[in-house]
Amino acid sequence: MPVNEAEELFALALIFVVHVVGGLMLVWGMLEGDERRPRWWRHGDDPGDPPPPSAPRPPSGGRARLPLAGSAPSHVRLRDETPLRDAHPRSPRRPSRAPLPERSPQRR
Repeated sequence: MPVNEAEELFALALIFVVHVVGGLMLVWGMLEGDERRPRWWRHGDDPGDPPPPSAPRPPSGGRARLPLAGSAPSHVRLRDETPLRDAHPRSPRRPSRAPLPERSPQRR
């Protein structure tokens, strides 16, 4: 189905217009005017809004209990000067196998 030149220009113009409108909407949204924003868009800007809920305080006078249940100490110590590569044994490059039996010369 061949596309004539007018249809191609219309498609390109439509893409251009959509991009320009989208760019203008982004710039408009970034401007600092609260009166242009709908009320549901403003998060906590209104002085009559209630303060955000505070985080619940842990028990025992405000201090968390450590160590946490279900935790285990690490098998690698990261605070000393030993390199991390020494913490784990190196894996073998090739699997170890039994040597192949020696070949004997064949007779013809």
